[in-house]
Amino acid sequence: MNSRILGLGVALALVLGVAAPAVAGDFKYAVVDMERLFKNYYKTKISTAKLEKQAAAYKEYADKLAASQLKLQGEFKALRDASLNVAYSETQRESKRLAAQDKYRQLKAKQLELRQYNREKHAQLRKQEDKMRKDLISEIRRAIARFAKERGINIIFDYSGRTLNNLASVIYFEPESDVTDEVLEVINKGAGAK
Repeated sequence: MNSRILGLGVALALVLGVAAPAVAGDFKYAVVDMERLFKNYYKTKISTAKLEKQAAAYKEYADKLAASQLKLQGEFKALRDASLNVAYSETQRESKRLAAQDKYRQLKAKQLELRQYNREKHAQLRKQEDKMRKDLISEIRRAIARFAKERGINIIFDYSGRTLNNLASVIYFEPESDVTDEVLEVINKGAGAK
């Protein structure tokens, strides 16, 4: 049985040894830096600016909520302190205590509103950013595919990524096989028209 497996292994090695060089002669590869392509794609810059503008608008409203919360906090402390002030009559202190309790409920409601707003808007921005990234990467991938077909390239590797072992995903490539600049030129052709 072992000799049969050994025989199949030798036969497979011979077939691959003979066939591989024949296939490799027609095989053409290239590499790109997808991170650089994404960062320097003109649509990435436009989309990022839109997201930053949206984030600034969200922050402006969150700042207003925070200012309102701070005001309520100051009012609550003043009422609480007044409810403990022996210079006031028992009735006045009780009135201040009840007002402080009401102010405390308002403060807690405002804190909850601010937390919910921040959480919702953060999630919304993250979702928009993920969609933008996915859409732009799809556009870049389609452009790379067209580029490869036009130039008869069989496969294009991304060398910007890392493996699970935190190693470069592509260990070695000839510098002339890097087509990042050429692809960047292709994807940014429409930049002037936008």
